Amino acid sequence: MKSSVVLQVALFSLCIGIISCDNDNELQPDFISANLNAQSWKALPELTIDTRTDTLTLLGVGNEQVIAFKLKFNGEGVYDLSGTQANYYTTVGGDALTSLYTLGETASSQITITAYNSEQNTIKGNFEIVLVKEWSNPENDLNELNFTQGRFKATITN
Repeated sequence: MKSSVVLQVALFSLCIGIISCDNDNELQPDFISANLNAQSWKALPELTIDTRTDTLTLLGVGNEQVIAFKLKFNGEGVYDLSGTQANYYTTVGGDALTSLYTLGETASSQITITAYNSEQNTIKGNFEIVLVKEWSNPENDLNELNFTQGRFKATITN
């Protein structure tokens, strides 16, 4: 009798543990982060998918800075980036541009969608990109931006 009660308590505890682990993924807040030129960088993500064109747009909006990704979305997988599929810019007051960086032609850049949950409208992934200066004011005057160990989790807003 005593071993039956212990077994029931153990099974109940195991079930609670499994349920708690499942809920941890659901409760994780949206984020986008990376190392930017070896410095910690964080922003708030904004994610939309245009279902007419299958275009995924992911923005990371930080303090007077924005990183932007735009690609044809085909679900989970690796997306090599080129052309205008990613850029980064800084602002003053949120509307006056102070610098613009775009994808370089020689460096490899990619974003990987590691999880797509259509029921919860969430996407998780990682990225590594190299951006080169198109133009900038002197206070932002770096020739290249290296985003490494980039990660994100975002909720689709449309």
